[in-house]
Amino acid sequence: MVQTPTTLIGVESKRFEPFRDVKSVNLSDAYDRPVWGRDMKGYERMRDRLRSGEERFTHLDAAQLVKHAFGLVTEGRRRNRAPVLFYLFAEPAARNGHPIAQDDLMRHRNEIARFAGATAGDEVTFHFASYREWLGTWRGLDNNIAAHGQAIIEMFAP
Repeated sequence: MVQTPTTLIGVESKRFEPFRDVKSVNLSDAYDRPVWGRDMKGYERMRDRLRSGEERFTHLDAAQLVKHAFGLVTEGRRRNRAPVLFYLFAEPAARNGHPIAQDDLMRHRNEIARFAGATAGDEVTFHFASYREWLGTWRGLDNNIAAHGQAIIEMFAP
């Protein structure tokens, strides 16, 4: 979690998880309480659609993101900060020596975009970037920081 003077940012970071297991939906009844506010309807609809099976994701753990969003909206209000959920993800070429199909990487990106669209406009703002995209933004910073970002990219390059 990162706190600025105006914002509370929860970071959900993923490397291999999107490509290693079947995602399950486990949302307790506590998430049904009418305490989230009218500006959380997208997350509430996502919660309900995940439970009913109307919405399914192969790579994105959307139920986990919904839980984090509800926690962030609660804590953001307590701290008087605007809540943001930032999904940071890797796009590895292989896992345990087995290649990850480009179709799987694209499906993951499409699922992220679908989730972002479904929750757009809610109190918890959802943003996302791959590690490569995020580290690429370091290029305009101090030379040492930019070099460090590039070294990380090269270390994990296929």
